[in-house]
Amino acid sequence: MASSAGRCVRWTVVASGTAAVMIAAADSAPLPPPARFVAVDSPAPTSPPAASPSRTRARLASTRQDGFAALRAGEYEQAVRLLRPLALQGNADALAGWVRALRETGDYAGAARAGRRGLQARIEGARAWLGAALLATGRVVEAKAALEAGAGDSGVGRLLADVELGILEYRYGDRDRARALFAGSVDYYNASQGGAGLSPEALAAVGRALVHLSRWRHEHAHDALDVLDEAQAAGARDHSPQIAIGELFLERYDAAQATDAFRQVLAQNPSHARALLGLARAARLEGRTGAEERLEAALAVNPNLPGARSLLARIHLANGDRDLAEREVERALRANASNLEALGTRAAISLLAGDDDALAAALAVARQASPAPTRTLIVLAELAADHRRYEDAVRFARAAAAADSNSWAGWGLAGLNGIRLGRVDEGRPLLERAFAGDPFNLWFKNTLDLLDALAEYKVVETENFRFVLHESEAALLAPYMARIAERAYREMAERYGQAPPPIRVEAFRRHADFSVRTVGLTGLGALGVSFGPALAMDSPAARGKGEFNWASTLWHEIAHSFHVAASENRVPRWFSEGLAVHEQGKGHAAWRRRPSVTFVRSLAAGALRRIAELDRGFSNPRHPAEVSDTYFQASLVFELLEARHGFQPIVDMLRAYRDGASNEEAFEAALGERLEDFQREFDAHLEDRFGAAATAVGKEAVAAPGDLAAAREAVARRPGRYQPRMILGRALFDEGRLDDASRHFSRALELFPDYGGADGPHWYLARIREEQGAAAAAIEHYRAFVRLNESHYEARTSLARLLAQAGDAEGAGAVLHDLAHVHPYAIEDRERAAELLEASNRLAEAEMERRAVLALDPVDKAAAHFRLARLLHKKGDGPGARRAALSALELAPNYEEALDLLLELRRGKARS
Repeated sequence: MASSAGRCVRWTVVASGTAAVMIAAADSAPLPPPARFVAVDSPAPTSPPAASPSRTRARLASTRQDGFAALRAGEYEQAVRLLRPLALQGNADALAGWVRALRETGDYAGAARAGRRGLQARIEGARAWLGAALLATGRVVEAKAALEAGAGDSGVGRLLADVELGILEYRYGDRDRARALFAGSVDYYNASQGGAGLSPEALAAVGRALVHLSRWRHEHAHDALDVLDEAQAAGARDHSPQIAIGELFLERYDAAQATDAFRQVLAQNPSHARALLGLARAARLEGRTGAEERLEAALAVNPNLPGARSLLARIHLANGDRDLAEREVERALRANASNLEALGTRAAISLLAGDDDALAAALAVARQASPAPTRTLIVLAELAADHRRYEDAVRFARAAAAADSNSWAGWGLAGLNGIRLGRVDEGRPLLERAFAGDPFNLWFKNTLDLLDALAEYKVVETENFRFVLHESEAALLAPYMARIAERAYREMAERYGQAPPPIRVEAFRRHADFSVRTVGLTGLGALGVSFGPALAMDSPAARGKGEFNWASTLWHEIAHSFHVAASENRVPRWFSEGLAVHEQGKGHAAWRRRPSVTFVRSLAAGALRRIAELDRGFSNPRHPAEVSDTYFQASLVFELLEARHGFQPIVDMLRAYRDGASNEEAFEAALGERLEDFQREFDAHLEDRFGAAATAVGKEAVAAPGDLAAAREAVARRPGRYQPRMILGRALFDEGRLDDASRHFSRALELFPDYGGADGPHWYLARIREEQGAAAAAIEHYRAFVRLNESHYEARTSLARLLAQAGDAEGAGAVLHDLAHVHPYAIEDRERAAELLEASNRLAEAEMERRAVLALDPVDKAAAHFRLARLLHKKGDGPGARRAALSALELAPNYEEALDLLLELRRGKARS
């Protein structure tokens, strides 16, 4: 097995400290307004009066510099106005800038006309610029003819044409020839004594060639960065070198460095469309918000940017809006009918719609455009995975690798998605092959490092599950997990009328490992994820004490496996997430989600999304709490559905999605009513359940007053508002004025009784009543609080202590037993739970706790074995009791109580 210590990714740092400051400022700035467009053949300015040659040269140089400054700043109209006349006088640099300004605004036809004007003027590099402009419009045959002619030029003109021709061949033609053309550009660079004297444009072309060559030999990635840095240092007239750097990092899933590269561009040109597109891609890669806004800004500058249209289509698909996605793809293909990314997006839309004929037609168009349409197939695999169609993702990724054996993305995506499906032995060799070809790819590296770490995990098998648990906690967690998971499996199999095959469950001790397992990168905010046949989640060790309830998370993810199986991976995200949350309430009453302040505030403001738009709450949240609130809102759909119609229509809807139904069609098929009619019922249900709370919370957030007097004034001004009451109550509580605090907490409880946050009124009232010696009242508040909050550790330990003091051993034992779902690692909790459960004759649960104590490696392990032996004897498990007693005696041979128990067991066996 490869050592993770030897697997590294090294990159050149491309941002200086000063630049980083500028970048941060640029990123926080508002999005730029649309750029204005310029007609290519607008009249040239009137010629100035004659001047001396030196003054003329100086003026021309100044004009050219001003033109390039305008180009770099994104003042494209000004750049065209200044550079066009110079280009028509034969200046090669001005021609390059003129064409670039037109291309940056999406005027590719104008750029092609400018290239032809340069060709008429016999300007060096004109054929390269013409060919590149034609290629941007998808006119591959014409572009190739122009570039082939340019290959007959000499010097820089040939270099530029060769690189553009190589890019054309790589996408649409002969990849072996493309490699030779790129290698020729490197020879040109080397022949110039390492780029000495080459223009920034020539250096940028060599850098782009090296980016492509890195797909054959990964070492060229570093060479590409070096040469692109040289192009910038030499005074690059536009931002193409830095854009190429950002795209190189993106291709290797290094979103952080890609983001830095694109922000450096935007610090100087806030309206650079390709930099905005790059930032949007990086945001999507890291799961951050803001991608859609960046794309809209990019398209305002360049409405013909196919990459932006395609990515926007992907976002619309994630939002559940197939019509908008199709519209964006069609606009992309109108701009460039041969764009392989757009063709892949079109194919993916057909795949997700279940239209096999349209899928085949889209792939046929891509194959007609290119003999190796790997980009199309990669996009198709990525989008399939985005929508949990992992088998399809493997299929299309393998097709990409078959089309080009050097498609490391193809090999890697095939491996990653195979691993997602739990087929680690199948996926790992594919991922190893991808990493061997592209060892700078962070996703490949991180996942392989994680697979190396799995050597420290062991597999525990039950009837329907394969638990992959860290060896340090497998003995502790497996019994708890197996009990929860097998109960979930039985109950859901009955509810859904079918069941998936055995499910692999991986629980990671480090959240970063779970994140890598899920998305290939660290930083994922989720607790668990279902791939269908396999689940991944945080183990309780991955989070702080009381941060989450792992049993509730496990139940939620198992529900997803049932939804994926019933719908054959076609269930929309909002439906599966909402139904999984609804299922949590079936697993345990305390696992039900509760409304947040932000949820009822959105209800009060009329800002909740409609059912048909709930997917956007996950993919494009409008505020940080909206994702969590959308989980809850979606679960309420199923609460109402089951209350009014029973559970079977929910199953029928899953099957309707399996058959390709839209949301509207699924509702009509299962319920016999339109979605918009159900929406009205749902709105009334929300108002009935949460209207009073919404009134109490109000439409706007309430800022915490600065002192006690201000808090009193806020309550006096709004006595019927929840938050001022809680703020004042907490301030009084902190001062020890418990009676006064209690009145405000009690009023807050009346105003918003369903609030389940960790800072809710029940929590404070329970502590106040306990402090005042009112144990019965404290118990009632603690009970109410733990029903509302599934993971509060201190509330549960306090409740158990008070129940035990009140003589309710069974109740106290049950609370501590459930506490293992929040934090199973406190040995004193497990020991106390075992004592209480044994005392109340709940012997099966007591045995789990006794075994948990042993798994936690107690100081007096002999005593722990003896107590287990005594319990097993009480249960009537003679053989188990004997084994446990012998284990105690192995550690302490003179343990009298263990010896007595062993003798008693032998006498009992003899009598039997």
